Amino acid sequence: MSELKIYAEPEYMSPSSIGTFNQCPMRYKYAKLDRLPEPSTEAQVLGSFVHEILEDLFKLDAKDRNESSARRIGKQLWDKSWGEEWANLPKHDSTENQFRWKAWWCVENYFKLEDPTSFEAKGIEEKVSGDIDGVPIFGIIDRWSIEDNKLVISDYKTGKKPRPRYEWEKQMQIMIYSILLEQMTTFEVGRAELIYLKSPSKAVYEPKPEVISNVKSNIVQTWDELTTSCSTGVFETRTGPLCNWCSFKSRCPAWRK
Repeated sequence: MSELKIYAEPEYMSPSSIGTFNQCPMRYKYAKLDRLPEPSTEAQVLGSFVHEILEDLFKLDAKDRNESSARRIGKQLWDKSWGEEWANLPKHDSTENQFRWKAWWCVENYFKLEDPTSFEAKGIEEKVSGDIDGVPIFGIIDRWSIEDNKLVISDYKTGKKPRPRYEWEKQMQIMIYSILLEQMTTFEVGRAELIYLKSPSKAVYEPKPEVISNVKSNIVQTWDELTTSCSTGVFETRTGPLCNWCSFKSRCPAWRK
């Protein structure tokens, strides 16, 4: 048996890395500690492309935030970088035309869910960091605004809306943003929302004390498990349907024969 490798304690965790560790500590080790390369997927490129379109849309004056402007932004971004990014993917699930239509459907659906001319974004792709019950956390919020003197935190999702039994991970991530942003500003959080652009639909959450308490407990538990794994070199493998989409399946001890 090879000697276990000991790792230094990470500087911080992010909402997404907390989710990764909870799904499978071994996958977290491969991705975050060993930093093994993971090829980009078409779904990831689609999400990043749509996010940047909406990010640039909110940089315009309110009166100019319309579908025509979004279409122009999308074309400019495609010609500048995203066309090449898509072309260089190791695997394509769609033709270029199909991919661009998928992205545009997400943008069109956004306008069905919100009127971007009716409010101002106070923060776009905002970096947030802080300490939550002794755990260092860093993340990037897609967008936040002020409504009725309270924070509204919004996160775009281009994937499928999860079934209720799998919703907690997504809810926890945006609640983490809520805790951090409340620490960094003088405002309380009114609501946090996940904007599902494929559906289209919204999932809206209030930062109720029992929810925040559960989130904090999960963060502390995850951090304790992570630091223990780093100090011992023992990382659990948690198998399931998601293994079929894991870049590290071929090297994972749970799947090696």
